Amino acid sequence: MNASAIARIAKIVPLAVVAAVGVAACGPTNSGASVAASAPSTTPAATSSAIPGAGAVPTTPAAPTSEAPAAVPAGTQGTAPEAKPAAKTPAKPAAAKTGAKDAARPAPAKPAGQSGGIGITFNGPNQEGQIALGELVPFSVTWKNNDTTGTRSMVPVVATQPYEGAPCPLVFAMADGTLERKDASGWKTLDHLSQGTGTDHVMNRGEGAFTLAAGESRTIEYRMRLSTANRPGPLVIEADAPAPHATDLQDMAKAEWHAAVVDFNGPWVSSVSTTNLQVGTAPTEFGFTVTSPRGTADLHPEVVVSSPYGLTEGDVALEAKVGGAWTPVALHDDCGGLTAVAPTGLEVKRSGDSAEYAFRITMTKPSQHGVNVQVAARAGDHRATLDYISPR
Repeated sequence: MNASAIARIAKIVPLAVVAAVGVAACGPTNSGASVAASAPSTTPAATSSAIPGAGAVPTTPAAPTSEAPAAVPAGTQGTAPEAKPAAKTPAKPAAAKTGAKDAARPAPAKPAGQSGGIGITFNGPNQEGQIALGELVPFSVTWKNNDTTGTRSMVPVVATQPYEGAPCPLVFAMADGTLERKDASGWKTLDHLSQGTGTDHVMNRGEGAFTLAAGESRTIEYRMRLSTANRPGPLVIEADAPAPHATDLQDMAKAEWHAAVVDFNGPWVSSVSTTNLQVGTAPTEFGFTVTSPRGTADLHPEVVVSSPYGLTEGDVALEAKVGGAWTPVALHDDCGGLTAVAPTGLEVKRSGDSAEYAFRITMTKPSQHGVNVQVAARAGDHRATLDYISPR
């Protein structure tokens, strides 16, 4: 298990309380980063019958490549076709579309190493660095042998890193969707779109392996589709170059592409009444507004309560204001922890309008550990980004 996964699990597991009003359901924007890492030379390995990138014309160090040492403007690297949102989709402010204020902020490009080893360059997913839920998004990755002599054998590996917008981030933060790779025989659906909690996605891999001579490169086309079970937010796609059947990954080359997952058909949350909510044994009120950009019916506010040391149904009391009166919200188990479904009376059907909601939360006994509160919303199959309103 890598360090980032350990840190994530230590932060959010074991349990959480998810309060979803109405429906009880579970469920990179910067330039491509070129990274070259020194890896041990290997002897040529047997390739798969379906060779990724077969037919690609190798390049040499003398030919121009996209791995220029100088930084390039965000989102301009590579030549893969762009996957832009449909023209008929109305634009929204960046914070509303991404659900994360920093998701669409460009990050500086990393210079590519030229001293040796495997260099990796992303081309795409698109100029804006956005991945719209439900849309098929093409991109490509180029692997290059930067050595001046010898050959290197490697396995092309692409997968999304753990994602906070996953359907069940408190259990396995794995983005939901599909990833396809274009081989000599056509498009092949890969077993996994997302990494798990360890390094199984790169260890002992041999399928699709190929060999690069000194100065050669190979570009492989991919396409991915994220389902609407995900929430919007920042997503990182990782490309790796392990040696065939490798178990020692210390010198494995890797690169990342930072994207912004957006949902043009989903709701978003605004006008949160507090951003420093302190949860205790006295009732604490908070509220927020839910808006549907394209007239999605049945907006349902959502509240998530979590603690690093877990919570039970008896630890938290959540109430919703219905008709001017505070009404208890029942809890039940869900994949993300505990889900509270509010009583009838809060559901709304509005065309592109907003609805305001009020809640209050009480701990039934003093807590020695911090309690995190997040707010979000659901509208049909679409989910808004979870926003923290308490210290963490």
